[in-house]
Amino acid sequence: MDRDNIKEKLKDMVTRREVLAVSLVLFLFFGFYSIKLMGVSSVVTTQQTVGKYTQEGELIHVALLKNNTLYGERLSREEYPIPLVESFVVTYSYRFTPMTSIRGTYNTQGIVQYTVNRGSEEVVLWEEKLFEKSGELKDGKFAVQYELNLTKLANRTSEIVEQLGLKRLNRKITFVTRVNVEGNVYGRKITESFEHSSSLVRDSSAGLYYFTNEKESMQKTVIEKGAKKTVVRIIGLPFYADTAKKVAPILALLFLTPLLGGVYTIRAQRPKNEFKDLSPYITEGAPIHVEKRAILATKEDLKKTFDLLDKPILHYKDGEEDVYTIIDGNIAYEYRKRENN
Repeated sequence: MDRDNIKEKLKDMVTRREVLAVSLVLFLFFGFYSIKLMGVSSVVTTQQTVGKYTQEGELIHVALLKNNTLYGERLSREEYPIPLVESFVVTYSYRFTPMTSIRGTYNTQGIVQYTVNRGSEEVVLWEEKLFEKSGELKDGKFAVQYELNLTKLANRTSEIVEQLGLKRLNRKITFVTRVNVEGNVYGRKITESFEHSSSLVRDSSAGLYYFTNEKESMQKTVIEKGAKKTVVRIIGLPFYADTAKKVAPILALLFLTPLLGGVYTIRAQRPKNEFKDLSPYITEGAPIHVEKRAILATKEDLKKTFDLLDKPILHYKDGEEDVYTIIDGNIAYEYRKRENN
């Protein structure tokens, strides 16, 4: 088979309507996905919760009472009658869960402050420690205990009031705990700090003692981040997004090639419009009353006649012939062109 025959067969194939229609559909299909995939990320970041860890601190208090026939020697409740309380046994406990490879240190102390109010501002005139205990965590936890003797504290308060020479002096008792931990939790290295502050309040108007903020808790989540390739579906088939982004434009261009080639070939095979320059002056219709007909032999004769007479050209079909006529009075100048010419 020679090269000319191959070219002719290719021309016939690419100019077939079925081939052009399929090429157009496939070009639009892959072109649509090329644009759609532009906004798709090739990689998706994933987050997975591995676990949680918690730090918890609690201040537990028990009152040792003076002689009474109501409560006995010890009392544990939210509020305590001031006249009956001789001292408080305060226990502070802390724990880190889960108890894995955790190391840490703690410091807990009781502080008493003597203050006065200046407008809305609180001014500390004197401060001293009631107790202070420090150490290292054991199995992620610790507990300390202290007895706060209110009789001794009242005597000390009287001394300070006398020294300062102020009768209206406020007393504030605070328990502060600080913990620093580090280690591995769920395979992740952590460094954390924990602070808990609570107070013992003496409400003279109600005649009660009570503690504030007895429990403190802090929880955090260990998250494992990862990345995975995005999967998209084209006509029901799964593809990685990065692959689809490359393949879809290539396929769109691949099917655009025969489409453009076919359109170009069809346009090239169309017969040339010999009257393109005269088309603005050609009107469809046949002459009605004509006495004489002058036959023009060529298209050039038709053009010259048009230039001389400056009259519109009528076009109509007469069998297999295209008839172009210029009417001047009762004379019709005709140029006839057969379809296969």
